[in-house]
Amino acid sequence: MTVREPKNAGEIADAAGVARNTAEKYLGQLVEADKLATIQRGRETCYYPDPVTQYFDQIRDLVDEQGKDELTAELGAIRDDIDEWKDTYDVESADELRATVGDDIPATERRQRRHDAEDWEYYEHQATLIKQAIQLYDTIEATRESPLTSAD
Repeated sequence: MTVREPKNAGEIADAAGVARNTAEKYLGQLVEADKLATIQRGRETCYYPDPVTQYFDQIRDLVDEQGKDELTAELGAIRDDIDEWKDTYDVESADELRATVGDDIPATERRQRRHDAEDWEYYEHQATLIKQAIQLYDTIEATRESPLTSAD
């Protein structure tokens, strides 16, 4: 679940220290459970974490770990940091900030701008997840509290 690029069953088997056929069996089960997705590379099937499942798992983790007020405060802190970068660098986006790295500025400043642009993109992604977690918070909590009804 931690691979950054799709891997074939042989590569995964080697990393896990299991036989290829064992890896293929469990990889197939994870695909059926929507935990992994596949892509064809030539004749090989390669596996990678399902992005939709990861997205919803991240939202669930946020709801599990924080209350709505904490999520709201975190979202505000993210927006404050982004606003500060906008003011500091006089830009409107992480890509605009990246473009300033080519300006005639000292190496330490270039490194800082690259770092801030990376953080900015990460914060934007986190802000999207947090917004979704806030919007779904009550629904998720209500779903947990509702007893399952049997289909008898």
